[in-house]
Amino acid sequence: MSSAIWITSKLPPAQRAALERLVFFNANQHRVRGGIEQSIRTYGAPEIYEHEGALRVRVGSVRDVQTLYAVHETGRPVGVAVFVRLEQDRFVVLHVVVEPRGELESGLGNPVLLRLMNEIRRAARITRGVDRIELPYKNAHAVRLQVNRL
Repeated sequence: MSSAIWITSKLPPAQRAALERLVFFNANQHRVRGGIEQSIRTYGAPEIYEHEGALRVRVGSVRDVQTLYAVHETGRPVGVAVFVRLEQDRFVVLHVVVEPRGELESGLGNPVLLRLMNEIRRAARITRGVDRIELPYKNAHAVRLQVNRL
């Protein structure tokens, strides 16, 4: 039996504590520590705040940041991707985090990450001019994903 998750851009304020645990106290941070530090040096630290009845994430002084949440059927966030369109041709994923595998009864870890990345890729496909997605979490080198048009 697998648990259902969905991807959304809105998260209710009642989930703030769960979101803070996921983003700031994730047990897997050590795996991508260098990338997290590089992203924070380049773009700024993520900050959770409430806006118009929903939780949002801002990153330093970067404008027009977008956030996608992977939400478990219980309503709690199990993944977050924060990205922005930089220049005309690319989306940059500023921060991405998923709940450690053992914390979900169905072990959804990697599928959550894939679902979030697929949703960002879908957004890139429908955004005029965007042809790549960059993820700065891969050591000192950004990973670049090509955006194939439908």
